Amino acid sequence: MVSIRLPLAAAGTAALLALCPTVHASPATARTACDQALAAADRAEHDYQALKEELRRITADGGHPDASQRQALADAEAKTVSTASQAQRVCGP
Repeated sequence: MVSIRLPLAAAGTAALLALCPTVHASPATARTACDQALAAADRAEHDYQALKEELRRITADGGHPDASQRQALADAEAKTVSTASQAQRVCGP
């Protein structure tokens, strides 16, 4: 059974990242803390979405994700929320 919490967390994370301001005129070689935090949040979101898609494919093929796969998805979700929150703190309102 798919939890409604997962899609809501993903949507919330995407909205949070959209609200974070981007840093203008930042040299490519000297990334700011905000740039680094946003990059970490983007990577975490990408990893979460990839795991979610993998488990969707397993289920679509008639399989059942095992406990370790479900735990990996929950951990990826937690990391997504955590890194998005950190990016929001670092980048400001």
